[in-house]
Amino acid sequence: MRKRLISVVLTLPLFIVILFYDKVIFLFHLLILSISIFSALEIFYMAKVHRQKNLRTVITTMIAMVLGYIITICGTKVFAGDFSSLYKIVETKNPSMDLSLIMVFALIAALFLINIFKVNVSSFEEKGRAILTAVFCFIYVGLGIWHISLMRFMPSGKYYIVFIFLCAWLSDTGGYVIGRKLGKHKLSNTASPNKSVEGFIGMFILTIPLILIYYYLYSKNYLTNLLGANIPNFSLCQIVLLTSIFILTSFLGDMGESLIKRMYDTKDSSKIFPGHGGIFDIFDSVILTAPISYYIFLLLQ
Repeated sequence: MRKRLISVVLTLPLFIVILFYDKVIFLFHLLILSISIFSALEIFYMAKVHRQKNLRTVITTMIAMVLGYIITICGTKVFAGDFSSLYKIVETKNPSMDLSLIMVFALIAALFLINIFKVNVSSFEEKGRAILTAVFCFIYVGLGIWHISLMRFMPSGKYYIVFIFLCAWLSDTGGYVIGRKLGKHKLSNTASPNKSVEGFIGMFILTIPLILIYYYLYSKNYLTNLLGANIPNFSLCQIVLLTSIFILTSFLGDMGESLIKRMYDTKDSSKIFPGHGGIFDIFDSVILTAPISYYIFLLLQ
């Protein structure tokens, strides 16, 4: 727990500045892209693709993720050579995921192309797994986390981002602390054997009250200097309902990562952050919550 707190104290202030300070918007784009790329690399490492010496698949996926992110933010303007949306926040009006979805099939075609030659019988399974891992990384980690960038340019985008991060990280903290102290009834047959019923309830006990405090602070204009004047127009009931939904999606994202790690017999995705693990360990809950919350906010907006 001490290592976790030290990691948070050292990294959180920088993370907040990059996430919300408009004058360093290029660092925001670099941060979101880096989260997706490093998370994908950690999954490749857990899948032991590096031991198969299939670096072509890894490199192709990384290139596709960089191009996919640029297309996600710039949209059709990319064909005219206009990349201003990547560094000028005021010019990013309607970023779209449409072209990046097309890239999924382009990536699959490229992966097939670089893996169908020089194949022997013993490497069929390895190459197949590498291709499936690459597609999973691009779709789940890439497209998933890039929705934070789309959310950033919504009228109340900064408020939304704080909302989903609080739900993801507070629920994880509540589940960990209360589950560790009071957990007696295990959630049976789950990918994470340390999860308990008490911990699951603790996610709601800690997160909902603190989100209500966040709701009070921004509704009283206490956060406008940091998050802007476009305050979300949610009712108290909507906040509680949305919080509950995002706690559940955060839980599912965390359990999904546990399933992946158990499949590859790995405790942490990497050792970058002491006490936390890797990038994928930190953002596993956010990756699933980001796209779901984005489309919910879009409908409500």
